[in-house]
Amino acid sequence: MQCRPLKTWSAFGELGRKPSEYEVVTHKLNHTLREPPLELSPDAHGNVWLKKHRDDIALKVADWDRFRDPDQLTYRSYVKVQDEHETFVNGMLGEFAALPEQSLSRPFLDLLQTCLTPTRYLAHGLQMMSAYVQQLAPSSYIGNCAAFQTADHLRRIQHVAYRTKQLDLAYPARAFGKTERQTWEEHPQWQPMRRAIERLLVAFDWDDAFVGLNLVIKPLCDELTLRQFAIVAREIGTSIDAFLADNLFLDAQRSQRWSTALCRFITDADGGNRAHLAALLSKWYPFGDDIVKAASRLLGSSSHSRTAEEIAGATAAAWSAFLCKAGLANMDIEQARG
Repeated sequence: MQCRPLKTWSAFGELGRKPSEYEVVTHKLNHTLREPPLELSPDAHGNVWLKKHRDDIALKVADWDRFRDPDQLTYRSYVKVQDEHETFVNGMLGEFAALPEQSLSRPFLDLLQTCLTPTRYLAHGLQMMSAYVQQLAPSSYIGNCAAFQTADHLRRIQHVAYRTKQLDLAYPARAFGKTERQTWEEHPQWQPMRRAIERLLVAFDWDDAFVGLNLVIKPLCDELTLRQFAIVAREIGTSIDAFLADNLFLDAQRSQRWSTALCRFITDADGGNRAHLAALLSKWYPFGDDIVKAASRLLGSSSHSRTAEEIAGATAAAWSAFLCKAGLANMDIEQARG
């Protein structure tokens, strides 16, 4: 009996349908997911690294290629979405540049110099870790999500740097662009974020890096330096910076969507994975707790209507809701910790 010839998409297995454009341009694109990963000796450093920190992690998933990005982003669709966002942001920043010379209040400028312009250092750290999560991802479906997240952070760095230069030109006496490194390295309320980023940069196992970055440090930093910052910025009258933060937070929300979807995929794949994720969350929890306490005090010092405790409460509630969407309740963390 003559066998039916294989279709072009037979690599997808028993899919039962024609693969989507998203699947065609995403499926099995990582050439290192083989044995050995690199065309080198098995004892070569790169192969040893990938085996130890990616292939031998504790998470048990039979087929990582079954994961799908809920947004099903491709390079083409990502560029289209971000082009629309860039049109909005560039127009908004252009309006500021076209305004006549302004005289903004000291609290306004203090907020921007303390809470906005130093975030390019934060975004650089998040960008480097996102690139690492992409590089060691166990599937190209996951790796592409992390690659777009890396691009999101580069976009954020660009806009913060551009806004910093605008402010420097408008208020040269304030030395915008010249004090941010010192703020990042020495300001007491920035140190928990800096400490967390530096700790992330030496998290080598893929599961540890993913949990620390995408489930703890990034969502908390995004909530505080984008959404909560935007609320305070509107309150004191800097709507341009609030709109900028709002737009950048759209990228953060997309990151949360694929991160929660991946967590549910992982916990559904094997019964023991939930406990492992909870244990990693417990490990990173103290870093996140310190970030919330310090950054809420930083924002609270500029807010007219909300205390640091209220900002911290709103941030904690948002993070708890995020973990619930990921299928990881606070109870899981408490059980792992105790």
